[in-house]
Amino acid sequence: MQYSPRCRFTGAILFFSLALMPLELLADNVLQYCRIGDRYLFGHQENVTRIDHQFDTQLTALIDSGSTTSSMDARGITIKKMNNGSLWVQFNILTTRGENSREVTLLKPIKRYILVQTHSGKPQKRPVIEATIELGNVKTTTEFSLTSRSRFPQSILLGRNTLDSLAVIDTSQKYLLNGCEPDGDIALRY
Repeated sequence: MQYSPRCRFTGAILFFSLALMPLELLADNVLQYCRIGDRYLFGHQENVTRIDHQFDTQLTALIDSGSTTSSMDARGITIKKMNNGSLWVQFNILTTRGENSREVTLLKPIKRYILVQTHSGKPQKRPVIEATIELGNVKTTTEFSLTSRSRFPQSILLGRNTLDSLAVIDTSQKYLLNGCEPDGDIALRY
């Protein structure tokens, strides 16, 4: 049997059509990777669903690789000296923003203090605490400086101290961790 140039062309089209078909099927299911190597793929905003394994939240975190230290919206910050001389901080956080917000009081040891250069030009001394947060299936323990973030739409800012070994950031997207499910060493979002 002899092959004409027209048969070879038709055969090539058939071959590539069959080879690309699984990719089209995957595109219909919107299958996307949630990890790149050992890091998670974050958008420029993500949802924080839990703090310190204690209570559920519906807070938005701004992913900011330009900030050195993460910060958390804290209200009513009070420094307490314990009997053993250690310093603790008592503060309130909102579990959600808006009309249905609920305030939770936390008491945590102060890890250290930092000076943060504010937009007004005056440095601000802030206490730093350690907390565990959950963003979808991602759980991480990190340091947060405490300050009022009431004028910002996001209650939490995640800086380089949190992101360096945890995330790759896609600044064109947000909420990439929503729907991520672990699948062995590869996490997938459907």
